[in-house]
Amino acid sequence: MSEEEIDRKITVIFATDVVGYSKHMETDESGTVKNLRACEKILTGLFEKHKGRLFNTGGDSFLAEFPSAVLAVECAVEFQKAISERNSSDETSVKLQFRIGINSGDVIKEKGNLLGDGVNIAARLEALAQSGGITISKVIYDYVKGKIQYEFNDLGLQKVKQNEFHAFDLLIDGNEKRKLKSDGKNKIGIFVAVLVIFLSAVAFSFFLNPKEEEDKNLTIARNDTNKPIILVMPIQTLGLAQEGLDKAITESLISNISRYNGVKTLSSGISYEVQRRQYNREDLKNKLAVTHLVKGSLQSVGQNNRLSLELTKINEETIIWSKQLEFELNQLFEIQDAASLELLNSIQIVAVTGDVAAQTEKDFTTFEQFKLALNRRGEWRKWTPDGYEKSVQITSQLEDLGVDRYVILNLKAWNLHQKLLLRLSPTPEEDKKVLLEITEKLIGERGRPNDFGIRSIVEMEHFDKDCSLAEKYAEKVIEMEPGGDSFTGAGFVYMRCGKLEKAAKTWKAGLLSQPIDQGYQITRMYAPLLFRLKRYAETEAILENIIDDPAIGMIQPWIYASLLVDKDEIERAKFYFELGISRGASEKRLRRALKDEYAIEKVINNLAQFSNSDQ
Repeated sequence: MSEEEIDRKITVIFATDVVGYSKHMETDESGTVKNLRACEKILTGLFEKHKGRLFNTGGDSFLAEFPSAVLAVECAVEFQKAISERNSSDETSVKLQFRIGINSGDVIKEKGNLLGDGVNIAARLEALAQSGGITISKVIYDYVKGKIQYEFNDLGLQKVKQNEFHAFDLLIDGNEKRKLKSDGKNKIGIFVAVLVIFLSAVAFSFFLNPKEEEDKNLTIARNDTNKPIILVMPIQTLGLAQEGLDKAITESLISNISRYNGVKTLSSGISYEVQRRQYNREDLKNKLAVTHLVKGSLQSVGQNNRLSLELTKINEETIIWSKQLEFELNQLFEIQDAASLELLNSIQIVAVTGDVAAQTEKDFTTFEQFKLALNRRGEWRKWTPDGYEKSVQITSQLEDLGVDRYVILNLKAWNLHQKLLLRLSPTPEEDKKVLLEITEKLIGERGRPNDFGIRSIVEMEHFDKDCSLAEKYAEKVIEMEPGGDSFTGAGFVYMRCGKLEKAAKTWKAGLLSQPIDQGYQITRMYAPLLFRLKRYAETEAILENIIDDPAIGMIQPWIYASLLVDKDEIERAKFYFELGISRGASEKRLRRALKDEYAIEKVINNLAQFSNSDQ
């Protein structure tokens, strides 16, 4: 991106997060989530009142921008007072506290998000703040001094990582007047001495004395509801082995697998601490939320080496994949990539997509190609403009890496299909013409299941809507390669052709055929269809454990809220009604998703009690 294309501006950044969130989750997960929702509602209401805009959130953390420093500080004070009052009530089951940091600076606008040092410093200020406190930068202090009635405590010049800034505490009830060390020359000698001690002790203190960093790792793992959690244990040496070779292979495997965004791979620091503490399977499952475990061993005789790897599900004792690779030392880099490729493919099959990945791997000759292809699939399945753009970029990268032209044509067809449905095309008729040419070429010259799959779907979405033709292609896909993706597309065709029960049966088979529904691609369609079919218990069962995940969609919270109204759970129903609105739900989108007057009216009537004149 050239400098001219970067969109910059000066703004006020407000950063906040929950103090000790992971400890609350470990003590009372359900209560913590419910209380966080209540606090988030207070916060977003105050953002609206003070003209703030929420631009990023990470579960227990929130970033917003404000048009003025005074408005941001007033919002922060009002929020901390509201939380303090809420925590003083005996009815509050989990008493959460927040830290807030506020800064003003130059930022980069990137697809609704804000990036740059202006944001980074706000986050550093938030980390410095006391529990229930507010810490601001000097530029904010200069803006608000004399305009608000509160006192400030000068903390002096602070340096955290690469950011240096002058900080002030805003003194409100309960905050002590503290003194932090300023960043100065006298700190350098101390820093060097302490650093040596710290680096030698950090591995031992990480688990023995859990810190906020560990808490955040655990929280991220547990909140990633639609991703498997992978732990690669340190490679064990058997007999003689080249010094350091085991660590090199361990780090390589973790680094390579972590580049695939369809799973969460825990860091090598956690791996070595798990080994040191001799965690058993129950510890891994309950403390780190691990779903799949990778173990390996290394034997060396002179220049010859044998690497053995195995993959297991954390809930099972049996090995679900294993591999032995033999190599000489001068082949180390090649064997690291080969091991990563085979391990990633096995993870993809047993943990994410099922057997569909076996064919995917055959289309790519290197680890880099395979990793990019899997990441592209994950981005495409998000069904967002940002996901589409990334999918196009990755397709271009794969083309530059020399991937087979029919594979690239297939990916481009899926990209064009999504581009048209997301209404991102400035020339839809031209794109439809190209899409027809590509899909006809694919089924005529290659004829793989995925080729007939895309041709079947685009027939119903963009061309003549010939059900006999679309269904013929859909049946051919299932016959050739029954699996998650083929069931997904065929179910869609059956639904569009009015064969609702057949669509439901096909999507159920799709869910059963793969370990997870990546991006909820099937579930987003299957749940509204079950609701249309008046299979309410099944609808609730499929949504209840995932409805809080934003990836499930906009309308699904409204459907779930309607089911809760039927059960007379009015407060929960109201929460999910409002959650749907926050995600962009509307009557127009509801009608588009359900396409059934009885189902639409049922949701509208059930939720009418929560509506007001603005909605």
